[in-house]
Amino acid sequence: MEITGIYDPLLVSLSLFIAVFASFTGLSLAQRMSTAAGRVSSLWLIAAAFALGGGIWSMHFVAMMAFSLPGMNTEYDPWLSIVSLLIPIALTGSGLTLAAPSAQSKGRLFLAGLLMGAGVLAMHYLGMAAMRMPATIAYNAMWVGVSAVIAVLASTVAIWLAFGEHRTGRRLAASVAMGIAIAGMHYTAMRAATFAMVPTPDEPFEVTGIEQSSLALIVAIFAIVLLVMALGAARIDHLFKTYERREARIALRLQVADILREKGSVAALDEIAALMGSHFGVTRTGYGQLDPDEDFFDYEVCWSDGTVPPLLGRYPSAAFGEKIVAALAGGVTVVVEDLLAEQISDEARTRDTAREVDTRAILVVPFVREGRLRTIIYLNDRNPRRWDSEDIAFMEELAERTRLVIERDIVEQQLRELNATLEQRVDERTRELQKAQETLLQSQKMEAVGQLVAGMAHDFNNVLASVIGAFNLILRRTDDPERVHKFAEAGVEAAERGAKLTGQLMAFSRSHKIQLRPMLVCDVIKDMEDLLARTLGPQVKLEKALNPNPAPVLADAIQVEMMILNLAINARDAMPDGGTLTISTRKHSFVGDAELADGDYIELAVRDTGVGMDEVTLRRAMEPFFTTKPLGKGTGLGLAQIYGSARQAGGTVRIESEEGVGTVIRVFLPCTDRKPKRPASGITSDETDMALGSLHVLLVDDDDHLRSVLVQGLNDQGHRVSAASNGKEALLILETETPQVAVLDFAMPDMNGAVLAEQIAARLPHLPIIFVSGYADTSAIKNAAGENASILQKPFNLDQLSATLNQVCSQTESRKSES
Repeated sequence: MEITGIYDPLLVSLSLFIAVFASFTGLSLAQRMSTAAGRVSSLWLIAAAFALGGGIWSMHFVAMMAFSLPGMNTEYDPWLSIVSLLIPIALTGSGLTLAAPSAQSKGRLFLAGLLMGAGVLAMHYLGMAAMRMPATIAYNAMWVGVSAVIAVLASTVAIWLAFGEHRTGRRLAASVAMGIAIAGMHYTAMRAATFAMVPTPDEPFEVTGIEQSSLALIVAIFAIVLLVMALGAARIDHLFKTYERREARIALRLQVADILREKGSVAALDEIAALMGSHFGVTRTGYGQLDPDEDFFDYEVCWSDGTVPPLLGRYPSAAFGEKIVAALAGGVTVVVEDLLAEQISDEARTRDTAREVDTRAILVVPFVREGRLRTIIYLNDRNPRRWDSEDIAFMEELAERTRLVIERDIVEQQLRELNATLEQRVDERTRELQKAQETLLQSQKMEAVGQLVAGMAHDFNNVLASVIGAFNLILRRTDDPERVHKFAEAGVEAAERGAKLTGQLMAFSRSHKIQLRPMLVCDVIKDMEDLLARTLGPQVKLEKALNPNPAPVLADAIQVEMMILNLAINARDAMPDGGTLTISTRKHSFVGDAELADGDYIELAVRDTGVGMDEVTLRRAMEPFFTTKPLGKGTGLGLAQIYGSARQAGGTVRIESEEGVGTVIRVFLPCTDRKPKRPASGITSDETDMALGSLHVLLVDDDDHLRSVLVQGLNDQGHRVSAASNGKEALLILETETPQVAVLDFAMPDMNGAVLAEQIAARLPHLPIIFVSGYADTSAIKNAAGENASILQKPFNLDQLSATLNQVCSQTESRKSES
């Protein structure tokens, strides 16, 4: 007789819960296989197989306890019940091994689902076979097949979901699918079973096996074990997630550090944005620069997962909302879980922008520099999202790390702009320093000139007395040609001495650009001998001890002159009652000196027999503006200037002094292998002997007496002279005459010689021009007329003028013949 069973709804619900609960536990444990290796991976596999296989077994027997046949007592065969537990554990373990992500493929995935489905089927039908009751069981083949399909398909789907990603949502979906595989298969298989009572009229039916109450206890114990395993799995899962997140953050930190160290800022930020997007699982991330002048955000770096468009270009800051921008400007990280729901983003324009860029959740970290918002780094998600506090903290850490590369980029840009003008500014500064140094040198020269004036005035008065006396004698004896010739020669000789005297003074006082060139110190000292004698006066004896084999040094000749003259003046002032000044030179080698490079040096020593210096004065002697002279007698820059000039040439200055004995100052200048250029010899009177034909000379000078003498002298030499007192007269002459050479005074009122030369060149471009000047500084002439300008320095005699005319005209003729 066929019997229809009934189900207890509470136990049925419990069986479903056990199926899902066991599936979640087993699949969670199975996922740990991919993060472990060796024996640890095997332990995770055994635990997962035991939890899932045991869950299937527990679910089956709870479901069987929920099923009851009226008037019939049911027990279970213990051995078959044990076998029904072991088989699903073994088959489930095999299926999980095949489904491991490291070797997963479609074929293996299906085979894993087949094995796990087979485990569910085997467990069920062995469990049914373990039933002991006075009834028979028959199965409907169709429903058995349906139960098998449900078990296999649902198991396959569960494995695919469980091992596809490690997200909790997917794992819950996999657990539900696996629970359906277990429960669905069970209740479908129960639909396939038909129970028929066995008639036993003569004797009662004896049942030997596990009673349902005992089975209930066993299942309860197993369920408790599953619960403990589930709690342990959940805890382990949490620990592993924490560990994985920590490891992922460490790995990301290392990657970011490598990128920042190895790559340029733009490429680095692109890679970092991609890494952040992948790590945080967002749809968009990137950087924005705020243009404070136009109040626009420039987005040049952006990463997108492809589901939303990248955020690139310029956007007004107001488009993101005044509240959000104000918070960012205050240095506050802005965290919004839903832009369409929260108060900070309740402005209409903010929400319109959110819809436009397809963004619902944002995490934005600001970079505030010098009190102003400069840059932002952001995470966007197209769906509402809860931002974890650890994610926020980690994002702020990454932002701080990348802030360095952004600021480095800004600094590099500023450096590029700085370098673009650096050379120009260095040149300007160098010119300013050089000009200041030349000005200081000139002031020192003029100070020294002031020291020379008194002595030179005496000498110049002697010269004038000789010239005046000679001319007086000539006027008294004009009828005696021999005496006239004799006194004329004496007057000329005295005038030449005066010219030499003034020439030395003007040459010393002229402006000069500092140039280091090979030179001989001995030559400078010899050329200054007369000047030094006049400077020192009759009470100081000048002695020289110069190196008989002088070696060239690399220095500026004018600066060396300044050194010698300043030292001589200081020595003279240190010997108020007279004494001896000795100037010496010798070669000296230095090795391992703290101030000088190894090599050979020329020592220029100036020794006096004066009052000497005490220790305090000696220690401060080369300090700028330090002087022991009375007010108005010295600036205190002499020794400082000498030291600066020596250091500029690569040398130094050393001082030795003893009170009551005297002082010696040694200037060391570095030797050079370069040979000094000998100064070109001036025009000699012998050159006047060269044949010089009659020339038509344009002579322009504003001094009537000099112009008259020069005209007469040139006429006496057979030349034709057209004379003018200024530039306008000269230009009028050129309208009617064509001279062969022009002699122009440089310093004239209204129109100087350089301007007149330009006017002449416009009319007669090939006319040779000779400039005459009484100034020592010829740079103004060269600046106006060029470096090759012909210059004759006043005072000059007629022979020198003739020689210069001859030289200039010869050069002009040579150029014409070559062309």
